[in-house]
Amino acid sequence: MKSRQLFRILTLLIIISDLVFVGINYFASQRALNLSLIRNGENLKHSYGLTLDLVYESMLQLATYVSNQKQIQQLFLAGKVAVTEEGGGVGGQRAAQVRGELLQVISPSWLPMMKRYDARQLQFHLGPGSLSFLRVHQPQKFGDRMDGIRHIIVDSYRDQEAKIGFEVGRVYAGLRGVIPVWSELKSEVRDLIGVLEVGTSYQTVLEKINRQTGVEMMVLLNEQLVHSAMWPESIKKRIVKLSDESSCYVEAISNPIVADIVENCEELMPYKAELRTFNINHNGKQYAITHFPLYDYQAKASVNKEQGGMVVMLMDVSDEFVAFDQQLQLNLMYAVVGFVVIEILLYLGIIYGSRKLHRVVDQQTQEIYRLKEFYKERSERDSLTALYNHRYFNERLLQEMHRAQRSDSHLSLMMCDLDDFKEINDRYGHLAGDEVLEGVASMIREVVRSSDFAGRYGGEEFIIALPETHTDDAVKIAQRLIESIASYDCSKLSGHQITASVGVAMWDARQNLSSFIHNADQALYQAKLKGKNRVERGGDAAPT
Repeated sequence: MKSRQLFRILTLLIIISDLVFVGINYFASQRALNLSLIRNGENLKHSYGLTLDLVYESMLQLATYVSNQKQIQQLFLAGKVAVTEEGGGVGGQRAAQVRGELLQVISPSWLPMMKRYDARQLQFHLGPGSLSFLRVHQPQKFGDRMDGIRHIIVDSYRDQEAKIGFEVGRVYAGLRGVIPVWSELKSEVRDLIGVLEVGTSYQTVLEKINRQTGVEMMVLLNEQLVHSAMWPESIKKRIVKLSDESSCYVEAISNPIVADIVENCEELMPYKAELRTFNINHNGKQYAITHFPLYDYQAKASVNKEQGGMVVMLMDVSDEFVAFDQQLQLNLMYAVVGFVVIEILLYLGIIYGSRKLHRVVDQQTQEIYRLKEFYKERSERDSLTALYNHRYFNERLLQEMHRAQRSDSHLSLMMCDLDDFKEINDRYGHLAGDEVLEGVASMIREVVRSSDFAGRYGGEEFIIALPETHTDDAVKIAQRLIESIASYDCSKLSGHQITASVGVAMWDARQNLSSFIHNADQALYQAKLKGKNRVERGGDAAPT
């Protein structure tokens, strides 16, 4: 009776400990997955900002190029004089003649610029305020005043300086580069003629980001903003509502699936003024949705910012959730196997109680510990590459940061991402992609030193920690790695060359774990922007 009671008590304790083990692992993995999605959302917004800055710079360069042409300056000045003499507004016969000559001069060079730089709008404005003299993109529309709509034009003329920003116009909503146009007179006194505007669509930004990251995007505009600025015929021709029930208009979209998943912008409205990332199940796939507010030029310039719309980014994270489910199932299996084994051994030990049985129990207990160590190793390693997984690598890196701080030594970090890996999966299949990942992992183990450690950070992204290593040495190791990857010949790729980009950063003894990894990630992003298959280094400093 006592033996049975002892067996039941011990069994109950084992069940409780197994449940605690599974619960702790579940919540830890869930938290790590959520933090990973949030971090990805923050990085996507940063990539969006960088791309937006590049597009604005391109529009401003085009505006500067056009405005510096003497013939255009002379015709624009003649148009200003004609409109003034002929009563303003659309002007008269002389203004129409000059407008036609200006259109004839600018059109041959404007069309190639549209194709090469994705420009969409070119417009000449007379000041003060905003009086449209010529819309090159829609020359039949001119002579309308937009003082209360085109604030970027009004401010550029008033301040006599270049401006950039997003603004909804009569015909298009667009990203604008605006610059004052001057005329050099014989008296050497500069005369401000008006303002030249070059603009493009948000579609350009979305396509650039999609090519770089594979992320799908959508830009939404508030109904009130659209109707207060655009001509009704422009709304009918150039912009559509997100859905019949929605109050938002779609300014640009990279893939219709974004609109299928986000059918109504009102669902996002409670969180419209913040950066937010959440996941959603759609047709059996898991997607991470990141959205944040969109402000036009006037809102950014004012104290009380009124949101003009929002940017929505969509990323397929099905693989991450599959990995999470597999890890949960693995933990459950470990718990069940461990429980069964321990129960059997416990039962045998209580029933027979002999020395020989005790020796068997001891041997089996050691085997259990060995199995636990084996399972522990499995839970720390990526199943495909045998490198450390995301969670355990972060734990090791945090330990190494503490050690480096105590010993006042260098610590460098390499973030490696395979270039255009999605194309390999799409073209040769996921089995070929898996073989590439295994091969690259083997090359990483060959290139790095015994004191270094590496992990698979997600998808085709790898991360390597280099203790007691300065950035200069880390860059050399990274260079050897990308050369080794570039020479890798995978039998399933039919000669397709594999390349990788690497970002290198050194810990400055003040950064936390997230900032340290973010530094290397930004260096990797710069390597991607500068052409891929290269190494870039982030900011670093010696330990203090």
